[in-house]
Amino acid sequence: MSTTKNRAGIFAVLGAALCFGTTGTTQQLGVPDISPVAVASARLLCGSAFLFVFAYFQRKTRGDVRMPLLDLIICGVGIGMYQLTFFSAVHSTGIAIATVTALGSAPTLSAIVAYLVLREKPQKSWYLGTSVTVLGIILVGTADGVESFEPKGVGLAVLAGLGFAIFNVVCRKSLARGAQDMWLTATTFGVAALVSFPFLFTENPKWIFTTQGFLTVLWLGLVTTSIGYVLFMFGLKRIESSLAATVVLAEPATATILAAIVIGEALFLQSYIGIAIVALGILLTSRTKN
Repeated sequence: MSTTKNRAGIFAVLGAALCFGTTGTTQQLGVPDISPVAVASARLLCGSAFLFVFAYFQRKTRGDVRMPLLDLIICGVGIGMYQLTFFSAVHSTGIAIATVTALGSAPTLSAIVAYLVLREKPQKSWYLGTSVTVLGIILVGTADGVESFEPKGVGLAVLAGLGFAIFNVVCRKSLARGAQDMWLTATTFGVAALVSFPFLFTENPKWIFTTQGFLTVLWLGLVTTSIGYVLFMFGLKRIESSLAATVVLAEPATATILAAIVIGEALFLQSYIGIAIVALGILLTSRTKN
């Protein structure tokens, strides 16, 4: 039974990583000329709606524990920040660099936020993992030459990692108290959708009602947000977080492969070496007690 449970958890996290990994390609393939912050806002509106549907079907196990209002607002701002800056990073510096940088910086920044908020001191492996991750991000960002390095795009991707780190750490406090993960995620994304809503109007929203725009938003909201997070939470309940951190590395691999094959992004040997080093850094950073 434990083997079956473990296998189900692995496949669920892998499925989530594959869903997450299609985000940048969907944006660039579906609506490349639309403002990235408008796309991010539309994704949050659609994704949060579906998450509330999933939460409704689990209402009987919701319990009485709720996230404090201030924490909910902070988490919502964190997710909103993540979405807005990640899509902007993809638009600025490309799918592969944005995804690898955001995903690589999130564990490192989570440890910093956890220290500031929860007073949790990083373990020794964090320092090594952070150094390795930074080296990998530099290699990926300069793969086409130092002159091609996009500090704005990389900076936006790091801000995306910070937004996710804030969500991750602050949510953990309520989850530890017994809050239901699905309801917590749905309400957090609901706040994020409200926070990002004004950005929807940086572009005339009529693009959403075109076939291309509608299908893009539907995929981003349903698959890369709702289904992705449902699978990820399902898997985390069945496997150790260290194993999940390993399996979820399929996300940057998926994003990189799709960027090269579907979008035609130029990738170099240094890009692949950098991605591998970032993956190693994430594994080292994730080697913690929790």
